Amino acid sequence: MNIDFKKSNGLVPVIAQEYRTNEILMLGYMNKEAFDLTIETKIVHYFSRSKNRIWKKGEESGHIQKLVDLRVDCDEDTILVIVEQIGNTACHTGEKSCFYRSYFSDTNSAITQSVIANLPTKYGNFDIKAYKDGSQEHLAIMSKNFSDIEIPMVRIHSECLTGDAIGSLKCDCSNQLGLALELISAQGGLVIYHRQEGRNIGLVNKINAYNLQDQGYNTIDANLKLGFKDDERDYGAIGFILKDLNLKSIKLITNNPKKIKFVEDCGIKIDERIPAITKINKFNKNYLQTKKDYMGHIL
Repeated sequence: MNIDFKKSNGLVPVIAQEYRTNEILMLGYMNKEAFDLTIETKIVHYFSRSKNRIWKKGEESGHIQKLVDLRVDCDEDTILVIVEQIGNTACHTGEKSCFYRSYFSDTNSAITQSVIANLPTKYGNFDIKAYKDGSQEHLAIMSKNFSDIEIPMVRIHSECLTGDAIGSLKCDCSNQLGLALELISAQGGLVIYHRQEGRNIGLVNKINAYNLQDQGYNTIDANLKLGFKDDERDYGAIGFILKDLNLKSIKLITNNPKKIKFVEDCGIKIDERIPAITKINKFNKNYLQTKKDYMGHIL
């Protein structure tokens, strides 16, 4: 496989794609030297046309791109780098992707939506609606009387496959989800199921973090050891969902101060905070203590 650097004055276009979500992050250019450095270091290097020099992505911000795979198109004149984007930010504006604006929309969102469907569950009957943001799909699970409630209960629940689906005892996620669904079934409200597994490091990395936890690392240090921040979640889609459902004032089911701040930053009044406290066991005791000590959770 050869790359034709001569076709366009020594430069080839490079598309960067996030390996966990398949989201397109940016477009840059490489010359032969930048390409060789990328292959050698497994850190993506570009050629900056404005600076007229080799440029390591994130050399000042720290938001480097770790190379996961590199592919060449059929004409051998365009490169796709599949990367692990450190810092969850590729764009100089602070956005995750440089392609955050829609040409056909007045908003910056390209989020698509489903219609509303009925969902009978062991907790009761709900209405459900899906939202697609890039490759990630999120859910709004609403009580049947949701639209009639002036100040509904709301939980923003981050996906945890091992807890929510398998019943892992290493966390409190499944119990918190069950608590929230019971509350909104009884009193009315909404659960937003935020599908960013493992605080948005993905399932493979989450299991790798589990292995580090088995060796004595706490959940924060395990993420840092793998090259991630303590929390990689992006709440942009959540803001869209809250706006779409026309929420003005809510009772927020959470222990997480970051979620409280996010909701308030969206201009939504938190009329009451409802603790999401569930049973502690010997397997999640340290996990919960870490959330309290290092992430400020109100436990």
